[in-house]
Amino acid sequence: MAYFKTPQFLHEVFGEKQSMLEVSCTVLFALVGSWLVYFVADIKLDNWQVILAFILIADVLAGCIANFSLGTNAFYAKRPKNRLIFIAIHVHIVAIAWLLSQPMDIALIIWAYTIVTACVVNALHGKSIQGFIAANLMCYGIFLLIYLSLPTWFLMVSVFFMIKVLFSFAVDHYRQSTQ
Repeated sequence: MAYFKTPQFLHEVFGEKQSMLEVSCTVLFALVGSWLVYFVADIKLDNWQVILAFILIADVLAGCIANFSLGTNAFYAKRPKNRLIFIAIHVHIVAIAWLLSQPMDIALIIWAYTIVTACVVNALHGKSIQGFIAANLMCYGIFLLIYLSLPTWFLMVSVFFMIKVLFSFAVDHYRQSTQ
């Protein structure tokens, strides 16, 4: 697969090099996924809060795919401090809930579970068990989301938020494992 050097302002999103296939798939998933969430939510794009919320939703969906890419993974594998900062700043689900008038207590539960488990997974960097633990915690997280009885559109966004931060980002997918 042919890779190109990404512009520096996109390094945090796509890493230092990326393939057209990975960029295209990321953008397509963000657009199609946002449209599907918009369609299911049946919310009108008639004010700044809704527009900002859907920009954040598109970011969640794009990151869910981009974080699995070789370029993004390699960028953060070399920068463990940046990986922790990235995990810490992910308040998207809380912001989306606030912007679209969803219960903040539920959003905070989803956010706290995701951030805490992502930190646990990140602490296992370089261990062969990292991916397994991440998948296990992701599955428990899905049970949590189902238990919370969220509106369908918010469930969709919450699942992809959790995948993005906990499984897609916190796991070093292309590392050399150590025992």
